[in-house]
Amino acid sequence: MELEKLDLKNHLIRMGMPTLQEIIGVEELKAISKITNKSINETMIADLLIKSGGTEIFSDGWLRGWVIRFLPDNYKSYLEYGDKNKKISEETEKKLIDRAWNRNFHSHYRLIEIFNLTNEYLPDYILEEISSKILQPNEKLKEKNFLLSIFKKILNFIKSFFYKIEKENFGLENFQIRIKNQILNSIYQDKLKAIIHMPTGSGKTKTILSSLIDYNSKSRFLDDNFFIWLAHSDELCDQAKDTFENLWNLYGDKELPAIRLKDQSLNDIKNFNRGIIICTYAKLHKMRMNNNGSKILEFIRSKSKFIIADEAHMVPANTFKSSIEFITKLDFSILIGLTATPGGYYTEQTQELAEYFEKNKISITDNDFNDLDGDEAINFLQKEGVLSVIKTHQIKTDFNFEFNDLEKQKILSSFDEGLSPELIKQMEKDEERNICIYGELQSLYERDMNTIVFACSLDHTKLLHKICILTGMNVGKIDDKTSYKKRKQLIDAYKSGQIKIIFNYGVLSTGFDAPGTKAILISRPTTSPILYSQMIGRGLRGPKFKGNKECLLIDMKDNLIGLPDEKDCFSLYNKYYSN
Repeated sequence: MELEKLDLKNHLIRMGMPTLQEIIGVEELKAISKITNKSINETMIADLLIKSGGTEIFSDGWLRGWVIRFLPDNYKSYLEYGDKNKKISEETEKKLIDRAWNRNFHSHYRLIEIFNLTNEYLPDYILEEISSKILQPNEKLKEKNFLLSIFKKILNFIKSFFYKIEKENFGLENFQIRIKNQILNSIYQDKLKAIIHMPTGSGKTKTILSSLIDYNSKSRFLDDNFFIWLAHSDELCDQAKDTFENLWNLYGDKELPAIRLKDQSLNDIKNFNRGIIICTYAKLHKMRMNNNGSKILEFIRSKSKFIIADEAHMVPANTFKSSIEFITKLDFSILIGLTATPGGYYTEQTQELAEYFEKNKISITDNDFNDLDGDEAINFLQKEGVLSVIKTHQIKTDFNFEFNDLEKQKILSSFDEGLSPELIKQMEKDEERNICIYGELQSLYERDMNTIVFACSLDHTKLLHKICILTGMNVGKIDDKTSYKKRKQLIDAYKSGQIKIIFNYGVLSTGFDAPGTKAILISRPTTSPILYSQMIGRGLRGPKFKGNKECLLIDMKDNLIGLPDEKDCFSLYNKYYSN
């Protein structure tokens, strides 16, 4: 390269306050300054951009364009031509910057080279790894060390014996064993559909997979068939894959592949005649819409006899329902739904869900096999140490919003998000409300309490994240634009304690398992019991499942009406399942 490597932070500082203000937003910086009571300078903004962007800093085309604009001409020449001595015209410079603002930028490697950064700073779409690579069965066998296999089996036997894990119980708690037995009885009675209703944090995934393995030990259906697991997020799919592999290592009796359905070819899948196939609903629908994908699904369909639909309240939606019916023969296959809230956003949707699963709901029972309803189930699991005890703390705000009669009626009568975008916009920009949130976050951070924050919107997530970074907190932010690789890194950092607070909007309400979570802050108001229960569920894992005895639930107390209570969420839909 023969050019002196530049320091990214110093380069950002040299860009000057007017440019940095334009990148961040003048109004946003004013709000941050008022909320934090700090005067913000170029150094602080440079730190903010680096810390908030992390390894994805150059994934932001807007920032990338500004960085390039302020490079000396010989560096621009190197970016464009690979030659520091070649003259760069104004027209060429404009094209270079314009490209930087979109995905067509062609000099990513040279840009990180200029700032002496590693390849991990390249955008994901440049470093796209083929995560869907799968070993052929014969290759697997060749690579498998026989002695290692024997050693693993001996070790698993010793572990099982040491921890007194009985084969028929799969290491389950008594309440999980009762649910497993109910599932098996339902199947043996030729009921092809059932919905499993268990609170978040009570081990739904392990319970249903143990039921599957138990059923297979008697029916041998996995000898020549596929078992399908559908979930709504990559995190839930990964969780299911890990849980299945751990259980199968202990209780399985032959090699059985767990396949994450992503971008494989038909021939890749045809190399397997059995196994567990794990896929998101969105990927399933996307595959159905193209020729290669539909052929893969047709092949899977011919061999699928058992399907699990996680987050089952999504099933009746026409798109997902038709996709499920495309991948399995529902008249001959077993369909099990998993959910913590067996209802939809509307009465009609809840009724449809109940009927779709033939009103066959399997839920928590006590030690005397009595059905437990609502608070009874939650209280029972809390006493057992399965769920944490929720301690509530309300932050009273001065936020005020005048509702007209129509808006009030909509909020009070709807399970939907009955709150207007106008209301949310006012709420996320309310400085006094944000000062209250910031004060609470400071206190939680000082008390070393791992906290998940549900923000009002995507913009609100970004604002709170920036505020905390500027005041020296180790925090992270996840939204729907965060790459899967980056999301995993942030979640791992949160679980290990490197990040104390993690902000999100509409991402971590499902599929996020962090037993160390000590507090949940809900700054986002919702009229949906489903969404509310999913949010508080992130902190429900109790000490028996490596969680906490207590979890602090912090709610913003605004002048809103018709919002759900945490105790309502578990029993709200039971009436729809009564015959």
